[in-house]
Amino acid sequence: MIEIPGYHIKRQLGRGGMATVYLATQESVQRDVALKVMSPTLLADPDFGERFLREARIAAKLHHRNVVGVHDVGRVGDFHYIAMEYLGGGSVLSDDGKARPVTFSLRVVREIATALNYAHAKGFVHRDVKPDNILLREDGTAALTDFGIARANDSATHMTRTGTVIGTPHYMSPEQARGRPIDGRADLYSLGIVLYELLMGRVPFHADDSLAVGIMHITQPIPILPERLSAVQPVLDRLLAKQPDDRFQNGEAVADAIEQVEISIARGELPELAQTDEAYRREILGADTPTRAMAPAVTPTSGGGRRSQHYRAEPSLGRMDDVAASVPRRPHHGSAGRSAPPASAGRSRRWLLAIALIVVAAAAFAAWRYQDRLRALLPKTELNDLVTRGQKALAADKLVGTQGDSARELFQAARALDADNDQARAGLTRVGQRLIEQARVAMTRNDFATARGDLAAAADVLGGGADVEELKAAMHAAEARNSASEDQLRRADAAFAAGTLTGDKGASALYQRVLDADATNALALNGLKKVGEAVASQARDAIVAGNVDLANQRIADLTQLSPNHPAIPELRALLAQSHENANQALEQQLARGEAQQRAGKIGGDDGALTLLQTVLKRDPNNARAKAALRRAAQTLVAQANAALDASNSAQADKLLQQAESAAPDLADLRAAKSRLREAREQLDISKQQAQVTPADQGRIQQLLDDADKAMTAGNLILPPGDCAFDKYRAALRLDGNNAKAFAGLNRIPARARELFETALKANTPNKARSYIDAITEADPGDASAPALRERLASVFLDQADARIAQGQRAEATRAINSARELAPANPRLGALEAKLESMPGG
Repeated sequence: MIEIPGYHIKRQLGRGGMATVYLATQESVQRDVALKVMSPTLLADPDFGERFLREARIAAKLHHRNVVGVHDVGRVGDFHYIAMEYLGGGSVLSDDGKARPVTFSLRVVREIATALNYAHAKGFVHRDVKPDNILLREDGTAALTDFGIARANDSATHMTRTGTVIGTPHYMSPEQARGRPIDGRADLYSLGIVLYELLMGRVPFHADDSLAVGIMHITQPIPILPERLSAVQPVLDRLLAKQPDDRFQNGEAVADAIEQVEISIARGELPELAQTDEAYRREILGADTPTRAMAPAVTPTSGGGRRSQHYRAEPSLGRMDDVAASVPRRPHHGSAGRSAPPASAGRSRRWLLAIALIVVAAAAFAAWRYQDRLRALLPKTELNDLVTRGQKALAADKLVGTQGDSARELFQAARALDADNDQARAGLTRVGQRLIEQARVAMTRNDFATARGDLAAAADVLGGGADVEELKAAMHAAEARNSASEDQLRRADAAFAAGTLTGDKGASALYQRVLDADATNALALNGLKKVGEAVASQARDAIVAGNVDLANQRIADLTQLSPNHPAIPELRALLAQSHENANQALEQQLARGEAQQRAGKIGGDDGALTLLQTVLKRDPNNARAKAALRRAAQTLVAQANAALDASNSAQADKLLQQAESAAPDLADLRAAKSRLREAREQLDISKQQAQVTPADQGRIQQLLDDADKAMTAGNLILPPGDCAFDKYRAALRLDGNNAKAFAGLNRIPARARELFETALKANTPNKARSYIDAITEADPGDASAPALRERLASVFLDQADARIAQGQRAEATRAINSARELAPANPRLGALEAKLESMPGG
């Protein structure tokens, strides 16, 4: 392990092409840091050192909650290092490759948008925004790191020496992929890709090479999120706009847009995006802000009641004082103009008042209680006329309209005059039920436009209800099935037009899926008939061309598609005759190939190699062809060795490629390829070799001594820069012909095999695995590595079996994963994975 003064290194966190990151303790303040150490082997290229130090200088200028902080930067000997804030919250991407929760994804992107807004304001464009450069703190907040390729936002895009644009292709903006000047809006495009990946679990654009991915960023349309995420689509559209002017213009605008979506989620307005709890609502809205779901359903009046025009008021007798005040009072006469009433008269008035009150109350109650019966006794009015006309329109099936003469309009007009009219209410209910019946009939004939209109009218009339919701769900399912069938037919027609007839994505399978849902679909039945005719035609063409395998496959496809197809007997007869002719031709070609091999005519269109490989393509188990082809490969290896003796490495390479295509397991081939590699390395070294100075000699000797010590200690390829492999190669960079360095590199595989056996005996399989890595690093063509991987995989599988028996699920899972990485085809993997799945709690 390397040593950096002032830091205690605990363990390795990760290793990249430029640097290794360790978890370390900064001893002066006793805090954990992420210590990033540049590989010493890169010191020869000043560009790498400049990029490494640039990251430290830029990050040190940025003091923001969502930017990873830098504590220290320095150099010790051959080691450049940066001590950064250690974030232990894990990766922003899910370990199992699944999508992240919507609320998590929005928060991470909003926080990184604020960090980019801050960095852009400081004049820096990050240029490599991606999930690997977004870290999480233990409290879940996100922070941006790795400003190693950042530039001031007025700089042109930097190119490497091979002419490729710096950055990560899957996250590049279109202008960055074109190599054009960029500004902070390119970072916002990359952030949009991150948002999509968090929501979907994958990047939107993927191809086999970087150039193809760059072209997709430039030409492909903006990806569409699933329907349930449609509320986020406007944000994604502006982040991933192809033209920078069409995007958000700064990170603050991105954060504001995302915050609006988060507020809607917290208020319960977007339940399809996320179900939130009180903690989330308080986080987004604040402790005292009510959500929409918590708001009152009606508006309270000043008297404490609730305003509503849909509820009938209860009858009221008014205030008792007002009733009493309405009784007339007689004037009193006396000697002074007025005399006091006698006591009996006062008592009489009070009795009369009480009786009046009782009568008024009783009348009011009776009027309210029997209002419908009283209303029926009234003479015919406008209300009665509306109800009668509505019933006639209902009987005539004139349910809805806009001319004022439909049942719905007439009954609604009646209710406007008397909201409690039972006949109008019942009439509207019958209108709604009739509309539901009509919608069902329209749905059965796939007339979804009419069905939707009737259902919407029914929902309006009935105000919802179980029947409406049930039919709405049934219609949604029927439309989905109909849409799926139409989509399958379109895809089937397109597959047929493209000539893709069979297979899961072929026209026959697509037509059949339509028939599975609708066995009488005429378009699908006709499509299957066309597919059968086309497959029969392909079988005939294959027979004429002598392609027996294809002809057999097409006849089998036709039999599966249509077992009684009339062309099947004819095709089988033609194939039998063609097969006999092909066997005769194959025998003649094999004889010619053997003759060419004996004559030493190996290459060329008419050489032994081409003839014998053609025979094996038609008959893979032909023993004569295999033996002749192996002899031809030996001849090619001999010719390649002669070319190497003549220093003609190009000719040797060509011959060895031909030999490898004929017999890749030939022992002589492996040795010849090793000779070729050494010859090329020697040629490269001789071209690049500079004069070795006396100072270099001292440095070389020190490197060789250090390498020998590392070899003895078992540090073959680790730690980086301080292992035997790196030391020997460092010596060769100074003296490309140094025999001791070459000898040391050649000793690494043997030493690794020795240490591998020791590690297995000590039951330390992880250490044994590092020695396999040392073998493949030092000699990629070493023949012992596959067998060692199989042995070590068996050790891990034994370990997994034992852990399963002990009920240790996590340990068993790790052992199985290690075995799979070493030997993915090991037959024991399936059985052990099944045992693991059957463990309790699985």
